Amino acid sequence: MTDTPRGASASTDASPAQSATDSPTIFHDLRAFVAEPRITGLFLSPAGDRLVAARTELNKKKNGYVTALWELPHTARATRGHRSAPSQGAGPRRLTRGVDGEALAGFTAHGDLLFTAKRDTGDEEDKDETTLFLLPRGGGEAFKVARRHGGFTSLSIARDSGRIALTSGVHPHAADDADDRAIAAERRETKTSAILHTGHPVRYWDHDLGPARDQVFVAEPLDPADPHPELELRRLTSFGPAERLGDVLISPDGSVVYAQVTVTLHGTTARTRVLAIDVASGDARTLAAEDDHNLGLAGLSPDGSVLLLSRSTVASDRTPLAMALMKVDLETGELAPATTGFTNWPADVRITPDSTAAYFIADREGHGAIHRLDLASGEVTVLTDDRNHYSALHLDERTGQLVALADAIDAPPLPVGCDPVTGETTPIPCGIEAPEVPGTLTEVTTTAEDGTPLRAWLCLPETASAEEPAPLLLWIHGGPFGSWNAWTWRWNPWTATARGYAVLLPDPAISTGYGQEMIDRGWDQLGGSPYDDIMLLTRATLGRDDIDETRKAALGGSYGGYMANWIAGRTGDFFDCIVTHASLWALDQFRGTTDTASHWAAHLSDEHNAKYNPADGIDAITAPMLVIHGDKDYRVPIGEGLRLWFELLTAADQDPEDNPHRFLYFPDENHWILSPNNSVIWYETVYAFVDRHVRGIEAEMPRLLG
Repeated sequence: MTDTPRGASASTDASPAQSATDSPTIFHDLRAFVAEPRITGLFLSPAGDRLVAARTELNKKKNGYVTALWELPHTARATRGHRSAPSQGAGPRRLTRGVDGEALAGFTAHGDLLFTAKRDTGDEEDKDETTLFLLPRGGGEAFKVARRHGGFTSLSIARDSGRIALTSGVHPHAADDADDRAIAAERRETKTSAILHTGHPVRYWDHDLGPARDQVFVAEPLDPADPHPELELRRLTSFGPAERLGDVLISPDGSVVYAQVTVTLHGTTARTRVLAIDVASGDARTLAAEDDHNLGLAGLSPDGSVLLLSRSTVASDRTPLAMALMKVDLETGELAPATTGFTNWPADVRITPDSTAAYFIADREGHGAIHRLDLASGEVTVLTDDRNHYSALHLDERTGQLVALADAIDAPPLPVGCDPVTGETTPIPCGIEAPEVPGTLTEVTTTAEDGTPLRAWLCLPETASAEEPAPLLLWIHGGPFGSWNAWTWRWNPWTATARGYAVLLPDPAISTGYGQEMIDRGWDQLGGSPYDDIMLLTRATLGRDDIDETRKAALGGSYGGYMANWIAGRTGDFFDCIVTHASLWALDQFRGTTDTASHWAAHLSDEHNAKYNPADGIDAITAPMLVIHGDKDYRVPIGEGLRLWFELLTAADQDPEDNPHRFLYFPDENHWILSPNNSVIWYETVYAFVDRHVRGIEAEMPRLLG
């Protein structure tokens, strides 16, 4: 890619297997790899005439990432595939240069760009606060248009009237806006961090919830003739402690805000429903709610006549998670299925201006696809029948063309245009090119015991052959509902092929993109059918003549870490070592401490846990294990990693110098290892560990570990 040095030498970043290719790539030099710029978002103006991408890269100190906004040319040379083509005419143009980066982009009705950032505006009150800025479409400097002490969590703009809906946190007992700001300032100045809760959850992903709670604010459109306009925010809602605001959408005319709200009914039982809030009066009515399903906002048509909702089951140990699109009557709230016979899980829904069709993305058999939905018949057709996975889908309402980010196992996300009739994709120049990966991509297939076809991706190093078979790394995806069908910067298999390893990426039971039946197969047995499928695909792979069946390791994160732990307790020394990241270990403990406890407490019943609890296999573990966990992980709390580590050492009962196990701990990372230098440490430690146990190479651990 551009802006990244090529062919940089790799010192301790690479194992001796670097000689697997005569042309070193970024995958051989981990510091070059984490420094690679990437496209992380895409935004299209309501008129369809402005396309802006979020581009993320290292900051000046190279110890963190910042995101800048770039305007992209709307069209590109008609070329098949999705790698960037040479720009035709005007190329990408950088719009923002904030030191701490920008986020939450949106367009006004006049095509001006709104974004949030932390910047020195010269106002002492703005210091260290996230502020909403406007960048005029005609050029010039961005200027502040709104500020709140808690920043802004979402933004929705009425395409016709230009009215703006924003969400921001409010302290529940504040008398007014001035008191709200005073409470925030006093908490900050006195270093008060205490939060008093009355319900659940109390935290999410990597941050605490409260004491402020998100509320909806509205503002009238900015006057384009005013050189320095400011939004006058009017608070629209007063949600209480038992209500948690999610996504919001404002109607095209700006008269109604649709809000997704999770309501605690009793104890920890909650349901997500959709409200319609009158902007003039602030009156809110429940538009749609169900006792046995959760409902969320999916898409609103440009004319405001069609609102699609997502509908998901309230899962339990007996009821699998299932998702569908629903049409809702805007007057009565009556729900009707939007699709017929489609059981994959839709996302990024975009409705056509005439409200006759919708487009969405969904996983599809180890790939992804853009789909077209006929809203009258409910028929779904696959629009893009290719090797790509898609995200950030948008619809150009002028031309009907689609834009999205397209990626694959062997290519990072880059913007494309998509023909709504043929499905042909055309690259949109963005100033970044996809790197050539060091190896080849193929598939492994077999059949499950119940007759279900199974498949996996296999990433092979360039040197793999019958004469020089490659050692195998089994990588197990997380989720647990997911698929190996997309590019990843965190668990990138090509960093392993660059070191001479083959990487198997299986999609077992509970994987998405294969219909609801694939989810159902493993739902009530997380260590049953998924484990059987993974081992069948592993053995099929080990039967290849270009794979060394005597050298192999298993690695997984999150649910993949659960499965790595499960494998460790059931396969003895079949694998030379096991790497388990952010993993579930003691299910009775996990189900009540995760931030999504209401889901997992119902799913992981005592009956399920009696059969499929990894901790019960502790005495059978013989393979060396590398345990990895971040302290700020609230999805799989650090207690799982700490307990696994303690019980692993207790069961092994060895002298410290003989202990083959290791614990890689990140005090300031969450479920994912996100900072660039910690990411390098992660890769270096994992490869040093597997080199030692799979290849017998006494590789040094990273120097910065001390």
